[in-house]
Amino acid sequence: MCIPMSLNNRTNTLLERKKSFTKDTVLVDEGSAFKKFFIIHSGAVKTYVTVNGIEQINGFYLPGDIVGFDSIATQKYNNSIKTLTNTITCELKYDELMELVASDAKVRDMIFKLMSQDILNYQKLILSYSQKKAEEKLAAFIYALYTRYSERGHVSLNIKLSMSRSDIANYLGLTIETVSRILTRMQELDVLSVRGKYISIKNLLALYKLAAENN
Repeated sequence: MCIPMSLNNRTNTLLERKKSFTKDTVLVDEGSAFKKFFIIHSGAVKTYVTVNGIEQINGFYLPGDIVGFDSIATQKYNNSIKTLTNTITCELKYDELMELVASDAKVRDMIFKLMSQDILNYQKLILSYSQKKAEEKLAAFIYALYTRYSERGHVSLNIKLSMSRSDIANYLGLTIETVSRILTRMQELDVLSVRGKYISIKNLLALYKLAAENN
Protein backbone atom coordinates (compact mmCIF):
# COMPACT_ATOMS: atom_id res chain seq x y z
CA MET A 1 0.00 0.00 0.00
CA CYS A 2 1.01 3.61 -0.54
CA ILE A 3 0.18 4.84 2.97
CA PRO A 4 1.00 2.31 5.70
CA MET A 5 -1.17 4.19 8.21
CA SER A 6 -4.38 2.96 6.52
CA LEU A 7 -6.42 0.87 8.92
CA ASN A 8 -9.81 0.14 7.38
CA ASN A 9 -11.08 -1.55 4.24
CA ARG A 10 -12.19 1.69 2.58
CA THR A 11 -8.73 3.20 2.97
CA ASN A 12 -7.14 0.01 1.68
CA THR A 13 -9.35 0.03 -1.41
CA LEU A 14 -8.53 3.64 -2.25
CA LEU A 15 -4.81 3.28 -1.77
CA GLU A 16 -4.38 0.04 -3.70
CA ARG A 17 -5.27 1.78 -6.97
CA LYS A 18 -1.76 1.75 -8.33
CA LYS A 19 -0.46 2.89 -11.70
CA SER A 20 2.94 2.14 -13.17
CA PHE A 21 5.00 4.63 -15.17
CA THR A 22 8.33 4.26 -16.93
CA LYS A 23 11.27 6.58 -16.34
CA ASP A 24 10.95 10.13 -17.74
CA THR A 25 7.15 10.04 -17.96
CA VAL A 26 5.44 13.41 -17.44
CA LEU A 27 2.48 12.76 -15.12
CA VAL A 28 1.03 16.27 -15.42
CA ASP A 29 2.06 19.51 -17.10
CA GLU A 30 2.47 22.80 -15.28
CA GLY A 31 -0.74 24.85 -15.48
CA SER A 32 -3.11 21.95 -16.16
CA ALA A 33 -6.28 21.56 -14.08
CA PHE A 34 -5.82 19.97 -10.66
CA LYS A 35 -7.63 16.63 -10.48
CA LYS A 36 -5.77 14.39 -8.06
CA PHE A 37 -2.80 13.88 -5.80
CA PHE A 38 -0.03 11.43 -6.61
CA ILE A 39 1.20 9.24 -3.76
CA ILE A 40 4.59 7.71 -4.53
CA HIS A 41 4.48 3.97 -3.87
CA SER A 42 7.88 3.14 -5.37
CA GLY A 43 10.42 5.01 -7.46
CA ALA A 44 10.72 8.80 -7.42
CA VAL A 45 9.53 11.93 -9.21
CA LYS A 46 10.67 15.51 -9.59
CA THR A 47 8.61 18.69 -9.83
CA TYR A 48 9.72 21.64 -11.93
CA VAL A 49 8.62 24.84 -13.60
CA THR A 50 9.75 26.09 -16.99
CA VAL A 51 11.04 29.67 -17.20
CA ASN A 52 11.95 31.04 -20.62
CA GLY A 53 12.22 27.49 -21.88
CA ILE A 54 14.57 26.45 -19.08
CA GLU A 55 13.59 23.79 -16.53
CA GLN A 56 13.97 24.71 -12.85
CA ILE A 57 13.58 21.78 -10.46
CA ASN A 58 12.00 22.59 -7.10
CA GLY A 59 11.33 19.22 -5.54
CA PHE A 60 12.15 15.52 -5.38
CA TYR A 61 9.58 13.06 -4.03
CA LEU A 62 10.28 9.59 -2.65
CA PRO A 63 8.10 6.60 -1.65
CA GLY A 64 5.44 7.68 0.84
CA ASP A 65 5.40 11.31 -0.33
CA ILE A 66 2.26 12.98 -1.69
CA VAL A 67 2.69 15.30 -4.66
CA GLY A 68 0.25 18.12 -5.36
CA PHE A 69 -0.48 19.82 -2.04
CA ASP A 70 0.36 23.22 -3.53
CA SER A 71 -2.38 22.73 -6.14
CA ILE A 72 -5.19 22.97 -3.58
CA ALA A 73 -5.06 26.77 -3.44
CA THR A 74 -4.84 27.41 -7.18
CA GLN A 75 -6.83 24.39 -8.44
CA LYS A 76 -4.14 23.83 -11.04
CA TYR A 77 -0.79 22.07 -11.05
CA ASN A 78 1.80 24.74 -10.34
CA ASN A 79 4.60 22.39 -11.40
CA SER A 80 5.14 19.70 -13.98
CA ILE A 81 5.65 16.25 -12.43
CA LYS A 82 8.04 13.78 -14.05
CA THR A 83 9.26 10.34 -13.05
CA LEU A 84 12.96 9.92 -12.30
CA THR A 85 12.83 6.13 -12.43
CA ASN A 86 10.26 3.46 -13.17
CA THR A 87 7.64 4.55 -10.67
CA ILE A 88 4.39 3.28 -9.17
CA THR A 89 1.90 5.81 -7.82
CA CYS A 90 -1.47 5.75 -6.13
CA GLU A 91 -3.83 8.49 -7.27
CA LEU A 92 -6.20 10.14 -4.84
CA LYS A 93 -8.81 12.82 -5.49
CA TYR A 94 -9.11 15.82 -3.16
CA ASP A 95 -12.49 14.73 -1.75
CA GLU A 96 -11.17 11.24 -1.09
CA LEU A 97 -8.17 12.61 0.77
CA MET A 98 -10.42 14.85 2.87
CA GLU A 99 -12.60 11.86 3.75
CA LEU A 100 -9.53 9.97 4.94
CA VAL A 101 -8.40 12.96 7.00
CA ALA A 102 -11.85 13.28 8.59
CA SER A 103 -12.30 9.58 9.33
CA ASP A 104 -8.86 8.48 10.49
CA ALA A 105 -6.80 10.47 12.99
CA LYS A 106 -3.56 8.64 12.13
CA VAL A 107 -3.97 9.37 8.43
CA ARG A 108 -4.80 13.00 9.28
CA ASP A 109 -1.66 13.38 11.38
CA MET A 110 0.44 11.79 8.65
CA ILE A 111 -1.02 14.10 5.96
CA PHE A 112 -0.29 17.21 8.03
CA LYS A 113 3.23 15.94 8.69
CA LEU A 114 3.81 15.49 4.96
CA MET A 115 2.42 18.95 4.21
CA SER A 116 4.63 20.43 6.92
CA GLN A 117 7.66 18.60 5.50
CA ASP A 118 6.87 20.00 2.05
CA ILE A 119 6.93 23.54 3.44
CA LEU A 120 10.11 22.87 5.42
CA ASN A 121 11.89 21.45 2.37
CA TYR A 122 11.00 24.56 0.38
CA GLN A 123 12.23 26.83 3.17
CA LYS A 124 15.50 24.91 3.31
CA LEU A 125 15.88 25.26 -0.45
CA ILE A 126 15.45 29.03 -0.22
CA LEU A 127 17.96 29.17 2.66
CA SER A 128 20.36 27.05 0.67
CA TYR A 129 20.17 29.40 -2.31
CA SER A 130 20.59 32.55 -0.23
CA GLN A 131 23.16 31.65 2.40
CA LYS A 132 24.97 28.36 1.91
CA LYS A 133 28.16 27.81 0.00
CA ALA A 134 28.22 25.18 -2.74
CA GLU A 135 29.80 22.46 -0.56
CA GLU A 136 27.28 23.11 2.23
CA LYS A 137 24.37 22.94 -0.22
CA LEU A 138 25.36 19.51 -1.49
CA ALA A 139 26.12 18.19 2.01
CA ALA A 140 22.70 19.39 3.20
CA PHE A 141 21.04 17.74 0.20
CA ILE A 142 22.70 14.36 0.84
CA TYR A 143 22.03 14.54 4.58
CA ALA A 144 18.38 15.37 3.89
CA LEU A 145 18.09 12.31 1.62
CA TYR A 146 19.60 10.14 4.34
CA THR A 147 17.09 11.54 6.86
CA ARG A 148 14.10 11.09 4.55
CA TYR A 149 15.00 7.47 3.81
CA SER A 150 15.59 6.82 7.52
CA GLU A 151 12.12 8.12 8.33
CA ARG A 152 10.75 5.55 5.86
CA GLY A 153 12.53 2.68 7.60
CA HIS A 154 15.57 2.53 5.31
CA VAL A 155 18.12 3.00 8.08
CA SER A 156 21.30 2.69 6.06
CA LEU A 157 24.32 4.82 5.30
CA ASN A 158 24.12 3.62 1.69
CA ILE A 159 21.93 5.67 -0.64
CA LYS A 160 21.05 5.11 -4.28
CA LEU A 161 20.35 8.44 -5.97
CA SER A 162 17.20 8.47 -8.08
CA MET A 163 18.16 11.78 -9.62
CA SER A 164 21.05 12.56 -11.97
CA ARG A 165 23.92 14.87 -11.11
CA SER A 166 22.43 17.28 -13.63
CA ASP A 167 19.13 17.30 -11.71
CA ILE A 168 20.92 17.79 -8.39
CA ALA A 169 22.91 20.69 -9.82
CA ASN A 170 19.74 22.26 -11.23
CA TYR A 171 17.91 21.91 -7.90
CA LEU A 172 20.76 23.42 -5.89
CA GLY A 173 21.61 26.17 -8.36
CA LEU A 174 25.06 24.72 -9.09
CA THR A 175 26.86 23.43 -12.17
CA ILE A 176 27.40 19.73 -12.84
CA GLU A 177 31.14 20.33 -12.67
CA THR A 178 30.79 21.87 -9.22
CA VAL A 179 28.72 18.93 -7.96
CA SER A 180 31.29 16.45 -9.28
CA ARG A 181 34.18 18.44 -7.79
CA ILE A 182 32.53 18.60 -4.36
CA LEU A 183 31.75 14.86 -4.37
CA THR A 184 35.41 14.19 -5.18
CA ARG A 185 36.46 16.50 -2.33
CA MET A 186 34.13 14.74 0.13
CA GLN A 187 35.66 11.41 -0.87
CA GLU A 188 39.14 12.80 -0.26
CA LEU A 189 38.00 13.90 3.21
CA ASP A 190 36.62 10.38 3.79
CA VAL A 191 33.11 11.75 4.37
CA LEU A 192 31.55 9.88 1.45
CA SER A 193 32.30 7.10 -0.99
CA VAL A 194 30.71 7.60 -4.41
CA ARG A 195 30.22 5.09 -7.21
CA GLY A 196 27.92 6.32 -9.94
CA LYS A 197 24.48 6.73 -8.38
CA TYR A 198 25.52 4.98 -5.17
CA ILE A 199 26.66 7.05 -2.18
CA SER A 200 28.00 5.53 1.01
CA ILE A 201 28.19 7.88 3.98
CA LYS A 202 31.43 7.09 5.81
CA ASN A 203 31.30 9.90 8.38
CA LEU A 204 27.73 10.91 9.20
CA LEU A 205 28.75 13.45 11.85
CA ALA A 206 31.12 15.23 9.48
CA LEU A 207 28.41 15.32 6.81
CA TYR A 208 25.92 16.76 9.32
CA LYS A 209 28.34 19.43 10.50
CA LEU A 210 29.04 20.48 6.93
CA ALA A 211 25.32 20.51 6.09
CA ALA A 212 24.52 22.56 9.21
CA GLU A 213 26.84 25.45 8.38
CA ASN A 214 25.01 28.81 8.36
CA ASN A 215 21.90 27.24 9.95
